[in-house]
Amino acid sequence: MAPLDFDRARRFISAVPPGRWTAYRDVAAAAGNPQGAQAVGDWLRRRGDEVPHVYRVLRVDGFVPDAFRPAGPGVPADSAMVRATLAEEGVRIDRRGRAAPHQRFTVADWTDDASATRGMLDR
Repeated sequence: MAPLDFDRARRFISAVPPGRWTAYRDVAAAAGNPQGAQAVGDWLRRRGDEVPHVYRVLRVDGFVPDAFRPAGPGVPADSAMVRATLAEEGVRIDRRGRAAPHQRFTVADWTDDASATRGMLDR
């Protein structure tokens, strides 16, 4: 498996605006390996409290698992609080507890200024 750039993953998650959400798969793609969603989940379970807005990372179907556990202080305490926080930010949550697909933030929506700057320096 190709390595994951967790600094890029952190920047990507930090860039997800209020009223949007992203998926573990999207974070993995931003980090350099679209197949690394499980590794991203493991990383966020251990270090998620160090990542701004980590609660905006959901399953690809927009669901917050009922087994959600915060990575540390500053992260919503459970899945109900994650859904409530997302709803307060403008994410539409359906009656099944899934975030609206049209509000998903993907790598295509992201402009990574650090990468753009590096690319310009490489020319």
